[in-house]
Amino acid sequence: MLAYRIQQAIIFVIHIVLLYWMYYTLANAGEMSTMEVILHFTGMSIYGALLIRGTAFWANYHYQKEKKKQQQ
Repeated sequence: MLAYRIQQAIIFVIHIVLLYWMYYTLANAGEMSTMEVILHFTGMSIYGALLIRGTAFWANYHYQKEKKKQQQ
């Protein structure tokens, strides 16, 4: 059970980093060039997609591992 809590804490921190990046970009977009803003939003999109895929893979890995233990 502790492993799940640690996993949730790590995912939470990673989400906070993404939210801070969004806030930073939106707060400073007026001072950035259009290309910088586009690159920031492209980076956030890639980061978000990898975050979703990575956390789903990680959760599935733990689920399959626990399921295998229960079958034995």
